[in-house]
Amino acid sequence: MAAGLKTIIALSFVLAIGFLLVILSSALFHNYLPLLVVATYVIAPLPNWICGRCANPDDFMENAGNAVIDFGRFCTGFLVVMGIGTLKISITWRLEDAGTSKI
Repeated sequence: MAAGLKTIIALSFVLAIGFLLVILSSALFHNYLPLLVVATYVIAPLPNWICGRCANPDDFMENAGNAVIDFGRFCTGFLVVMGIGTLKISITWRLEDAGTSKI
């Protein structure tokens, strides 16, 4: 097995364990706000997939650029950054509820 494939398998395992821990901690503490992070990362690849399907690979103007694909990548990046921000906000709210963080 190639080293790249082992890396992908290891990273997917870590991602699955991370999602499992977020879901379990949400159920354990009855605070379901961190599930927004999971939902954001689940829907993050959708704009890239949709815009990739809408782009016409048989276009007669090859050097005109791929604005549709670039827009899909932009939306995917925005959702990933928004997921990280949602995680930060949910952790801050959780610490604020516990009284450990005074802002």
